[in-house]
Amino acid sequence: MCALAAIVVTASLTGCNFSAKTSGTSREEGSLKKLGKDEKATIKVMYYDKISFYQQYGNLFMAKNPNIDVEVISNQGIYGPNKDPQEALETLIDEEQPDVILVNGTDQLEKFVQKGRLYALDDVIKQDKFDVEQILPATLDTIRLKGEGKLYGLSPDFYSQALYYNKDLFEQYGIELPKNKMSWEDVMNLAKRFPTDGQGDQRIYGFSANSYMREGIPYQFMSSIGTTMGLNFINPDQMKVTVQTDAWMKALQLTVDSVKSGALYVPKKQNTDSNTPNMYEDYLKQNLFAMGKVAMTIDGNYMMQNLQEVKDRMKDVKPINWDIVTVPVDPQNPDFSATVSVSNVFSINAQSPNTRAAWEFIKYINSDEFARVMSKSTNSLMTRTAYAKERDGHNLEPFYLLKPNPDNIYKGYEKIPGGFYQPFSMLTEQEIQAVIDGKKSAEEALKTIQDKGQEQLLQAKQADDALKESQSKTK
Repeated sequence: MCALAAIVVTASLTGCNFSAKTSGTSREEGSLKKLGKDEKATIKVMYYDKISFYQQYGNLFMAKNPNIDVEVISNQGIYGPNKDPQEALETLIDEEQPDVILVNGTDQLEKFVQKGRLYALDDVIKQDKFDVEQILPATLDTIRLKGEGKLYGLSPDFYSQALYYNKDLFEQYGIELPKNKMSWEDVMNLAKRFPTDGQGDQRIYGFSANSYMREGIPYQFMSSIGTTMGLNFINPDQMKVTVQTDAWMKALQLTVDSVKSGALYVPKKQNTDSNTPNMYEDYLKQNLFAMGKVAMTIDGNYMMQNLQEVKDRMKDVKPINWDIVTVPVDPQNPDFSATVSVSNVFSINAQSPNTRAAWEFIKYINSDEFARVMSKSTNSLMTRTAYAKERDGHNLEPFYLLKPNPDNIYKGYEKIPGGFYQPFSMLTEQEIQAVIDGKKSAEEALKTIQDKGQEQLLQAKQADDALKESQSKTK
């Protein structure tokens, strides 16, 4: 599945057509009466599932607030065969009326705000003198940007990626260490300086695009470059493929050059026996960076856990002496990255009759106390910057340096039919390979991707429309 399809899973929820914005705004103004000493309350929280909610948030909150009981409404039922997640989500909120809503990303937050679904927190934050100064400014700015200048929710964590590098390999070959805010060209120029003549276990690669992906590497690499540069494969409003541009030409040429130079690791296709049991150690061995065979890779914060697991489980493997810098950036927009996102925003339903109790929950899971406790056990990146300094002796600053890109290049991608992505990624992969093999020029490959990709898009759209029409007749 291509990178675009992964984004659509969450992006598909952003177009929900909720009821019209409520006429009154008085509930967003003034103070909230605090719960009495012995006053009890029950709140409903919409989350992925009950078990993970109580493990992550609920148990700690209820231990701290025994007078507030929490019921969990799972949102997993909005997915399934012949279901429209948008309609299902709308129905779920209207029927269950959760007090706290887990908003899946800032685009969905923007839609909810526009429809009057959420309660602004600014006044109660001021009333309770709740400290937001120590929360990562970039996350607050992003939430405010999507909330017409107000905070319609808070997020205790966020997602970010970094460029991991093997310090020992750089020192061994006398190559200067990576720096923050390099371009993709800078990164690959470093990667090309590592030797490519090793055989078998002695082979070293300058860069690995994905730690565990076995197929589609050139396509994913080109997609990553394009994402950094703010490029789109598709214009969803016009339903047109948009790859025949100078910018995509540069991305393609850098991809081809990186593969042909031997600097980019591209796994060889292997026939695997599905009957052979795979141990977790076998999975870890696929991560060539963790095995010390790759100088640089890009991954999320969970890579740190993988590196620790290799150290703990595989005593025959030398632990990596690693460090991180920021992911590559667009030199024209060096402070932002599409790899930084605020995905889990907790908001209060504007129709909630339990606003104070709902706020107590959101306040606690975004508090300094909660962040301090969770920082000892979670692999998530906390938005409370006091607990963002280091992990196991490694400075985490590169995860926090870049801001989420305010211009979501995937906006509107929920309109793209799901059946388009796999054939398009296969087509693009084939054309990239044709350029690598010298069978086509870059110009010819982009033209083929443009023309055949457009045909695939229209075919997928027609099939999607036909399916929707058929489903509407059976209702």
